[in-house]
Amino acid sequence: MLFYSHSKKDKHGTTKGSKLLKDHVVGMLDKALSRLSAQVDLGLKKNDLRELLVLVIKLHDLGKYTTFFQNYLLDVTPVDQILKQHARIGGLVAYNLLKEKNEKVALLALYLIFLHHSKLVDITSIPGKLDNYLKRIIESQVQDLQPKIEQIESELQINGLSALVKYPNERVIRRAFMIWSKREQNIHNYFIVNYLFSLLIEADKLDASNTVLHQASAIPSNAVDNRFGPPSSIPKNKNLSSLSNNQLRNFCRAEVVSNIQRTDILDHYIFTLTAPTGVGKTMTALDFAIKLREKIRERWSSSPTIIYALPFINIIEQALKEYNTTLPEDTEILGHYQYADVFGKEKNEKDSISEEQNYNQKLMTLDTWQGDVIITSFVQFLETLIGNRNKLLKKFNHLAEAIIILDEVQTLRLDQMPLIGSALFYMARFLKARVILMTATKPKIFELAQQEILSKEGETVQPLELLTVYEQVFSCFERTKIIPLISDRLSGENGAIEFVKSIFSKQWQKDQACIIVCNTVNRSIEIFKTIKKHIEKKKLTNPVEYLSTNIVPAHRFERIQRIKDSIRKELAPILVSTQVVEAGVDLDFDMGFRDIGPIDSIIQVAGRVNRNNHPDKIHSPVFIVDFGDAQKIYGKITYEQSKKSLEQQEQYLESEYLKLISRYFDDISEKKSFSAFNKVFDSMKMLRYDSEIKEDKPVSSFRIIEESNSTQAVFIEVGEYEQELREKYLDKITFKMSKEKFDKDFKQDFQQRIITVPDYLAKTLPAVNEFDDNIKVVSNEVLGQYYDNETGFIRTEDSTVGFF
Repeated sequence: MLFYSHSKKDKHGTTKGSKLLKDHVVGMLDKALSRLSAQVDLGLKKNDLRELLVLVIKLHDLGKYTTFFQNYLLDVTPVDQILKQHARIGGLVAYNLLKEKNEKVALLALYLIFLHHSKLVDITSIPGKLDNYLKRIIESQVQDLQPKIEQIESELQINGLSALVKYPNERVIRRAFMIWSKREQNIHNYFIVNYLFSLLIEADKLDASNTVLHQASAIPSNAVDNRFGPPSSIPKNKNLSSLSNNQLRNFCRAEVVSNIQRTDILDHYIFTLTAPTGVGKTMTALDFAIKLREKIRERWSSSPTIIYALPFINIIEQALKEYNTTLPEDTEILGHYQYADVFGKEKNEKDSISEEQNYNQKLMTLDTWQGDVIITSFVQFLETLIGNRNKLLKKFNHLAEAIIILDEVQTLRLDQMPLIGSALFYMARFLKARVILMTATKPKIFELAQQEILSKEGETVQPLELLTVYEQVFSCFERTKIIPLISDRLSGENGAIEFVKSIFSKQWQKDQACIIVCNTVNRSIEIFKTIKKHIEKKKLTNPVEYLSTNIVPAHRFERIQRIKDSIRKELAPILVSTQVVEAGVDLDFDMGFRDIGPIDSIIQVAGRVNRNNHPDKIHSPVFIVDFGDAQKIYGKITYEQSKKSLEQQEQYLESEYLKLISRYFDDISEKKSFSAFNKVFDSMKMLRYDSEIKEDKPVSSFRIIEESNSTQAVFIEVGEYEQELREKYLDKITFKMSKEKFDKDFKQDFQQRIITVPDYLAKTLPAVNEFDDNIKVVSNEVLGQYYDNETGFIRTEDSTVGFF
């Protein structure tokens, strides 16, 4: 008799089996076992870990052997929607098989199989699923399976199933789960569960979609050298300040890469790379990573995935261009973020695979990180590391043995840093991943993790700094200086006018390219309009530009390029912006102003001033002002500590930025409360993946970006092309166009015309169409009432929501 795991309709609309159940299991085993790392240290012996994974895969679809499921799959009546359930019986049989040998492993197998089509849930909720209702279902399924047991044993290669296919003693299981939840509160368990769950569900999804598992390619260890030339060190007595920009970049890369020659380099798993903006950290970290990858390959014959995670889309796309330029064509580089193109380089490729299948396979390739190098967002990476969602956890196993570069980590929330630092520490310890924390402002992520969490767990984190002479490197820069002008607040109705009159007009010269960064969208629009009037009144020709998330993403990219061109042509543009420009935007201004905020954010803005280190622009000024918005955006503690740190000197030269940032972090970490996110770590230990009690702070509560109920997505129809995109979206919703075709041809452009605004500003807007009220629309007919081509969505009331 034939049993199928999946089916599809033929051209006549008849449902037929598309994959034999036994072939699905074999395919999953092949994929999962090839991903099973030989290096992970999860507290189970390698053979025991392998045997557990094999058993879970073999039994996860046991219920599909029932007549109830086969009728449902092949559309044969009668279909019993209750008895067709297939996950629970496999979990119970796995428990029966393992309980005598190791009860904890038996519970783990049951838990994984029960949930393989859902998110992970609180482990204490599992006993509640064992009731008379489930017992009746299982007993009916057992009766149906017994006549087929010999064939099932043969196909799954498990002996003695006849005695194991039964409903177990639920009281024993309930008691065992309760004991585990109370006695086994160990972070170890979190990584065991997530790793095995990831291997199971990834193999299931890959095999179901017939997606080919990626085979790692060799990346030449000299790939960066081929583009920039091999790095060379300089004599130890050489004065670094006498080096040119290129020489200093070369020196820093040489110093970092020299660590590869350490005899103990493979014994280290956590690294920091501290260096100022403009010394080529991106390529330096890549160079170190691919040389470390080669070292690992020589020792263990494995080729780790390189994962590069960044906070913002604009710098992710910038990094993708750099990596594609540097690495060989046969290196599989995947960009995985909000606007990622599923088809990438192969978008126009024609092949024999159907459009739908081709799309599903490519989407699965992207979602499961089937590549040599992955460039992704903090959201994707960190919510995979600390999370419970099935969609994200498919790729959790790809963290094992990976080389992970985290860039611009100062953008992470301070109250999340102890949790994130601790999760990274245990990921490195249990999954043998290597972490490179890269920053220009040295936030104390591991120090805070040690202080708040790791010391209580009896652990010690000791990162290896890759650029040991970073203080000397910082000291040789004289590009900028920070000048606090925060004695008076410039808030209220006349704040913008007062800023232009008493500060901007006195400090700015008409031949200077200038950046002004505000904390809120409303303030930035107010400053932009006031500056523009000032320039017009003076009859000057300086371009005045505006940039924030109030403008649709598609236009932001164009605007950044326009500003670059204006700077290159020496037109001395003035850019008014929000924090969207703080990290990674490659712009080079002559001076700047920044509303008071976190010190690391201030230093990031300084990185947009004299970025290319012009010798005739030494100590270009970055003036700090106070528009009165910092406290409501960043909180009272951050505002007060920033103000206190800045007021201790009349100015800070770039060589003193490290001292300034260190003082700020020391002071603020003493006062900041980390308790809320420390509770998430406790939930990880307890396998409390979700909870209806908000105060519990389950794993599911962790988000890099807080989701607000007071915001609304709005599609901006600025032209004929946008009208077409809206029509295509309607076609998708009404099934006139397949989701696959929409995602392939229109999704990216559609999303890049969406902005998020305060909910109350969008209440009068209609839905993008009658079938989707989640997205509002500003149609072309009323565009001028709601959207300004210069400043974006028109805000008529004060708002601090959506301040980026």
